Amino acid sequence: MSAIIRIIKRLYALLLHLYPRQFHKAYGQEMQTVFTEVITHESGLRPVSLFLHELIDLPGSLIRIYAAQWFRGGGMCAKNEYYMPSTRWQAFIGTLPFLAFGIVSMIDKTDHVNPFRDLYFYLGFCLLVSVGLLVGWIRGFPLWSYSYLGWSVFLIWIGSNGRINRVPLAPPILLMFGVMVLAALLWTRSLNPIKNLFRDIWNDWTRLSLCMYTFIAFVFLIYDENHHPYLLTFMAASTLTISAGAWFFFRSSDLIGRVVSILGGYFSSNVIGQICENTWDAQAYYNLPEGTPSPWYMSIFRTVMIFSFFAVILFWPVIISLFNRLLARLLNPTKSG
Repeated sequence: MSAIIRIIKRLYALLLHLYPRQFHKAYGQEMQTVFTEVITHESGLRPVSLFLHELIDLPGSLIRIYAAQWFRGGGMCAKNEYYMPSTRWQAFIGTLPFLAFGIVSMIDKTDHVNPFRDLYFYLGFCLLVSVGLLVGWIRGFPLWSYSYLGWSVFLIWIGSNGRINRVPLAPPILLMFGVMVLAALLWTRSLNPIKNLFRDIWNDWTRLSLCMYTFIAFVFLIYDENHHPYLLTFMAASTLTISAGAWFFFRSSDLIGRVVSILGGYFSSNVIGQICENTWDAQAYYNLPEGTPSPWYMSIFRTVMIFSFFAVILFWPVIISLFNRLLARLLNPTKSG
């Protein structure tokens, strides 16, 4: 076997590793064997020509294989099995928008020359969320897609009246998500994903709590009008705790685990935010007069009320679920027993 054929064989074997792991494991050796047999019986520059032909066809082949895995079976699908823990890959995909928003919020707090930089990063985050929701819609709304669903609803709501550097956010956001919805409908040509969405929410109300968790993330990651000298450190810590809550939610296999996960993310980020808010002198920064200190019990009361307010926002779907189960047992004790 000539040196050229050996080099071509090795390069082709390396290219096969670009395919998904399962596909490579199942078909890689067979593809390499067939290609080797073909080029072995050729002479001259014919082996090089065949290799270049395979190289040209490679991008299209990769797109088809990955599309088959992601949009038809396997890939990122959680298979809509209730309380089935997500894989690490699925958990990362579901946690990604929380990490991304924290990073965008931190970038917003840094000095910059371009007045439209914040707008570009915010719209980039919206694009990430819309693409994630599109893939989730096509997949039939698996568990990880509820992060993108919650962020999408929140972004459309807050962007309807929002502005960055006097630029209204409503037109680009509505256009972005409008294109996403149209693309999802054209791709699926079916309303079955929407049916799956309502079916899965009815059977697993924690999915709505995950959607509500995006509101919590926004509140505790925005750090509006905060000028703490170590602000970015606090924001990074809040981003990690919020994201950890989402991560462990996806990795949990029961209702208690999911509730504890997002409650822990909310509580931790709340504590970090309170420490940040109370360890810098806002009055001196804004040249405000000294205020009257509040009694200690009023501070505790306000903390409890704020905590309860956000806890209700987070867990009203779960409360509805528990109420429905209790009502079903009371109405039909024989069946529940």
